[in-house]
Amino acid sequence: MAGTTVLPAAESDTQWRSLFNGKDLSGWDTYLAPPPGGKTPLGLNNDPRGVFTVTETDGAPAIHVSGEIYGAITTKDEFDNVHLRVEYKWGGKKWPPRAGPRHYRDSGILYWCVGPHGAGSAAWMRSVECNVMEKGVGQWWSVDGTYCDAEAVKLVLDRAPWVPYRGESDGETCFVYQQGFPHVTVPASDGITPSMEYEKPHGEWNLCEVVAWGNVGIHILNGSVNLVLTNPRFREGDREMPLNHGKLQLQSEAAELFYRKVEARSIDRIPVLLLPHVPTQQDGDAGFIPLFGRDATDGWAQCGPGHFTVENGVATGSGGMGLWWFTNRMFTNFVLRGEWVQEQDIADSGVFVRFPNPGNDPWLAVHKGHEMELGDPKPEKPTDATGSIYPFSAPVNVPVKPYGQWNSYELTCVGHNYSIRINGQLVNTWTDRKQRSLAGYVGLQNYNDGKTVRHRAVRIKELP
Repeated sequence: MAGTTVLPAAESDTQWRSLFNGKDLSGWDTYLAPPPGGKTPLGLNNDPRGVFTVTETDGAPAIHVSGEIYGAITTKDEFDNVHLRVEYKWGGKKWPPRAGPRHYRDSGILYWCVGPHGAGSAAWMRSVECNVMEKGVGQWWSVDGTYCDAEAVKLVLDRAPWVPYRGESDGETCFVYQQGFPHVTVPASDGITPSMEYEKPHGEWNLCEVVAWGNVGIHILNGSVNLVLTNPRFREGDREMPLNHGKLQLQSEAAELFYRKVEARSIDRIPVLLLPHVPTQQDGDAGFIPLFGRDATDGWAQCGPGHFTVENGVATGSGGMGLWWFTNRMFTNFVLRGEWVQEQDIADSGVFVRFPNPGNDPWLAVHKGHEMELGDPKPEKPTDATGSIYPFSAPVNVPVKPYGQWNSYELTCVGHNYSIRINGQLVNTWTDRKQRSLAGYVGLQNYNDGKTVRHRAVRIKELP
């Protein structure tokens, strides 16, 4: 959606924190690759040519990046869920090996940076990139073997004149971000470029922002979302590892530019105005495992009063308050999908995740795990609403169907981050700062309100 504007600071969980004091590079480390013609990196905090300096331009302090040598400045602090914003403008100089007429001016914002300096192109840390490049601000490119998912289509840029980024060689291919397109996994050998250009003319200041929450990265230029990626990750041996925390880097990549007003704030949820941009975890149900069949209840047990019956793949709870839980195994990071119907108004149920073995105490799931509420869509108390993470986080909207019709949910748990979709619409994102368990069982609630809630198509897919 062109023109999307993120929430002002007053509506955030915390206020903005300046990462640049306007005087020097306190709080940052520099790292430089080998200079042109050299073989040995200049390394950490060794910048004899002044690639990164503090200057004044347009009447205010700024970080001047000469671009002469590949490298970066890196925050000493690490971040997990963060909203970052940076103002930048281009200078005039371009350097080899990117000084040719087809080379765009290039830099970048790297977030969730981990591992050693110089791992990517001998200059950067393993990370997620929000590229700062003429005609391609917001692009994602792999840094040291990372890859991700996005709604995108792969195109030959010569044959797609509507794409702002034209490529830097004949026949170059690139994934082009298109909201609503099928999900694809973009490998380390490819990149993703926006389909729209929001950059101001050369020499003017631009505002580039990143909202990085859970396993989602949202790239924003001058108030407009231009790329969204999910599930950034890398391989470590035969294991797939998520990339969701780390340092921040500002690149030097053969082009002169200026950075100013470098600010960050910790976030516990995705700003409301950005929720429509966040895609589902994947299209279809590939990789999902059903948790019960048409009549089978293998692996399920009742804890507390009441019971569930399963007929033709529909589980119906009665009595309670009790907990019907899947005993076969615990889960860590996952997407849980299911459908439910309330036969009468405000018939109550819930989906519990990440709780320990409850024994004979169904309240253990309430106090040690987390519940996605399925009840009244418009209760007096917002955290009692369908789609809430009870009692901590209320949904922003509850798009449920009339009583007697089936609804769907999708609950994603990644680290201490939780997101909920109701009937395909993202209604709740929340970070558990008290950090309850990262692993546990899943289960369904039966509630003694004399009304009926039925469940079906409950299935789960593990995430890295």
